[in-house]
Amino acid sequence: MKGKNLVKILILVFIISTMPVLAQAAYNPPTSVGLPKSVAAEYREDGFEKTWIGFDVNVSASEELREFVDIIGEDNSAFSEAGYSGFELMAQIDYKFDEGNWHYKSEWDEDRGYNTNKSLCRIEKGIYTSSVVFDKVQFESISSGEQLPVTKSYFDTHTMHFRVRFVVNYQDENGEYFGFFSPWSETVSYSNNQKIENPDILINHAPVLKSAELKKNSDGSPYLNIRADKAHEETQLLNNISNDWVKTEVWLKVNNGEWRACHSDNFVEEFNIGAEAYFGLKDSYEAAVYEMKFRYLFDYYHYPAAGKSGVVYSPFSNIISHGMEAYSNASSWAMPELDKANEYGLIPESLKGEDMTHPITREEFAEVAILLYEKSTDEVSVPVSPNPFNDTTNLQILKAFNHGIVKGISATSFAPKELTNREQVATMLSRAIRKIAPNGDFSTSGSPSFSDQNDISSWALEHVQYMAKLEIIKGTDGKFMPKSVTSAQSAAGYATTTREQALAMSLRSFDNMDKIKVSKPDSVSSSSSLVGIWEHTAASGNVGLYISLDLKSDGTFSKTVGTSASYSVSGMGYTGNYSISGDKILFYNQKKGTIIGSSLTDMNFNPSIEDVPVDDTEETFIMKDNNHMMLGDTELFRNE
Repeated sequence: MKGKNLVKILILVFIISTMPVLAQAAYNPPTSVGLPKSVAAEYREDGFEKTWIGFDVNVSASEELREFVDIIGEDNSAFSEAGYSGFELMAQIDYKFDEGNWHYKSEWDEDRGYNTNKSLCRIEKGIYTSSVVFDKVQFESISSGEQLPVTKSYFDTHTMHFRVRFVVNYQDENGEYFGFFSPWSETVSYSNNQKIENPDILINHAPVLKSAELKKNSDGSPYLNIRADKAHEETQLLNNISNDWVKTEVWLKVNNGEWRACHSDNFVEEFNIGAEAYFGLKDSYEAAVYEMKFRYLFDYYHYPAAGKSGVVYSPFSNIISHGMEAYSNASSWAMPELDKANEYGLIPESLKGEDMTHPITREEFAEVAILLYEKSTDEVSVPVSPNPFNDTTNLQILKAFNHGIVKGISATSFAPKELTNREQVATMLSRAIRKIAPNGDFSTSGSPSFSDQNDISSWALEHVQYMAKLEIIKGTDGKFMPKSVTSAQSAAGYATTTREQALAMSLRSFDNMDKIKVSKPDSVSSSSSLVGIWEHTAASGNVGLYISLDLKSDGTFSKTVGTSASYSVSGMGYTGNYSISGDKILFYNQKKGTIIGSSLTDMNFNPSIEDVPVDDTEETFIMKDNNHMMLGDTELFRNE
């Protein structure tokens, strides 16, 4: 919506930039910023009289708002360069008691919040949470004569509900004002009998460290500029229910010394710390070798409702290092590829400075594979949450697991220190490549034959053949040596993969990525006749079977397989990616979930019940006509 008469502005606003420029560039500000996230309401009372003052309603920014304030917070950013200025961000709160009605009226929209209930909202670049005040003045301005809460005991028998929306205003180079509201947030409630959250669970998510760069002050003393990624939503919620009491604890290791806790900060994503005391006296700080990590901490003192005391911590983040040698020892044949891998940023921090001739562990290879994925896609991966494993909290493993690149040895164990064999390495790299290039050509035609091919596990064979076809992984004397098949071979470390071999294969994959990403002629993009929903139904007596396969044009699929017997319905749902080669459909990156519903044709996929990876599967299909397809032994009909 637009408005031109904003002469009287009687509220606090957050003004990021007020300097318009002359030229109007291509950038256009968004017209929606998403609803507030992780909303929490904290009761406030007078410390002496114990009378009600109000609430701190704490909110986190949506992804759209985070992106918007990042643009505005940059000097000479696209926002100001395009002639926009005067950015104002507020939050508007609505409330109701018990089962009553919300107080929102359409008049609230007319002046974009200037003369209705609103509060300053301090969300800016690097700070993505804010406390929004709801006090007596605001309550009385929209209460419609309702009873004012007097003391906290009022909430023994009453519940107060809140919802929040962002109010955004800005102007263009001609002075014309623009403004809009976000959608309302989910409802957050307060009573003396409300659910007590468990901070141990909410904080149990490893944070992500994006960068830790050593810089200099004007006097030459060093400081570290630290940037973290967005915290997990549950950690954001803990910060909000405690009114911004989740803290950041930074650890530093200099010149291969001991890890030392060097700094504590607020719940922000970018900050600076003085580092001179930790680096000691140096002529050249640029030559320093250092490693950095951080974690979140929370003191139960700030959430008395939990009835506990003490401090709890998140797992540590990933480690970022500076000045570390790429490796300490390597075979002569591997050095050129290792140097190139280091130049591309394909060597994980945990392997920097290590002996590359040693066998690589499952943990280390997971780090190699996820780094290949992130460098190839230019994306930051998200770890699976909650952590399904009881023997690792390594963030990189949890990222790779979330992408289906690695799997556990059981539902709760990953075995991070176990060594990998060659068929495992080929499979994990192949999964990473398929995730990077879901529409690539993954046919194995032209793959070399190995004399020990019968020793390759069935689940690994296609992956081995594909990687061998690309010459990313090679055999020796006509053998692939996939794994140890005798106790003597196991004792001798037969078929294990060294760190330098793993990194060489990662580099070759990276170098081949442009070729890999080229879709084959009969891939999904040109097989539009298969795109759509295919179904199969069958019944015998009181037993029924229902299959629905949705092949989407973007290379993803969803599949439902349900059965009924004696009026009881059960089944499984699957999601993932697919690719087509000739008369084969490969389903990969699969996850499954339990199906619920009242009938075979009235079921919903519910991944929140169960969300576990499934091995890749390949099925043969035959198109009988445009509306009938044989998938294996099952005939499917197109659902128009």
